[in-house]
Amino acid sequence: MFPIANETGKVIAFTGRTLSTDEKAGPKYLNSPETPIYSKSRVLFNLDKAKEAIRKLDYVILVEGQMDCISVYSAGFHNVIASSGTAFTELQARLVGRFSKNIVVSFDPDTAGAAATERSLALLVSEDFQIKVLTLDAGFDPDLYIRRKGAAAYGEAMLHATKYFDYLIERARAQFSTRTPEG
Repeated sequence: MFPIANETGKVIAFTGRTLSTDEKAGPKYLNSPETPIYSKSRVLFNLDKAKEAIRKLDYVILVEGQMDCISVYSAGFHNVIASSGTAFTELQARLVGRFSKNIVVSFDPDTAGAAATERSLALLVSEDFQIKVLTLDAGFDPDLYIRRKGAAAYGEAMLHATKYFDYLIERARAQFSTRTPEG
């Protein structure tokens, strides 16, 4: 169980993560129900702890889930927040934009993560962010990457994060044959 706090640090909900790998165990994460004070689309996990580092470093690392966020934060990257199992929203973009307009998107490299990255990029562009994308090795989300390769390797990967437009071009080139007119 993890507490979910608002940007001032007040606990407004909880989330739990199953340790079972059995698909019959239910959802991977289970959040408190939506209430007038808690809406997943308006809250960013860890923003209360990360906001000062975000201001100081003038950039934020955005990951998908609480475990990724906790691992990245524990590895010394205190400017990390998570969208917490919901699509990144306009309200969340505006919220983080109060602290910095520079962002590194570090979602899972799987198909769902790539689709979430693309949706987030469109939103972040519309909100005038300076965006980079950190693409990790296939099969590694930020949590696993740090546990297997270490904080220094994650930091090194951060140095090679690409500008969002270059990311989109490479993704398109991987998906479509450039030898055809359609591609």
